[in-house]
Amino acid sequence: MKKTFLMIVPFALFTLLTVTAAAQEKPKIDKASATKIVQMLEDSGHTYGKSADNVWVVKFRGNTLEDIAVITIGHENMLILVSVIAEKKDFKATPELMMKLLRLNDDYDRLKVGIDKDGDMFVRIDLSLRVTDAEEFKLNVEQISAAADEIATAIKPFMVAAPTKKPVK
Repeated sequence: MKKTFLMIVPFALFTLLTVTAAAQEKPKIDKASATKIVQMLEDSGHTYGKSADNVWVVKFRGNTLEDIAVITIGHENMLILVSVIAEKKDFKATPELMMKLLRLNDDYDRLKVGIDKDGDMFVRIDLSLRVTDAEEFKLNVEQISAAADEIATAIKPFMVAAPTKKPVK
């Protein structure tokens, strides 16, 4: 059982890191898609700001995390929603934490929990931009925010320091 665990964890982490790296390329979308994303942001009723080309940020307040930034990225035909739960310096990456993250992946539908190439812990949802409407967009933005806060609570025992977020610019 221990050997199986030791074989599965590196494979799972490699897969998560590979998927995350693809999402961190410079976002590319056409003007119509960017317009659709802005309209969905408007229709969501949440306050948002533009962070870069094809990148927007919606801010939330959590119970565990003071500030939760849900980053909305338009990339090709995808809509990527992501929030950083904890920076690399704030947690110790132990086998027990990795197992916890794998189990959290199973607990949440359509939501990914992982560690990006910088070593930061994140939650993420990938949507097809073509079929996402304003209602689905709002639901998923709110799900990312709620999950980030819930997962921050679940990983507290693995934190070097209490998880906090810097104010989002």
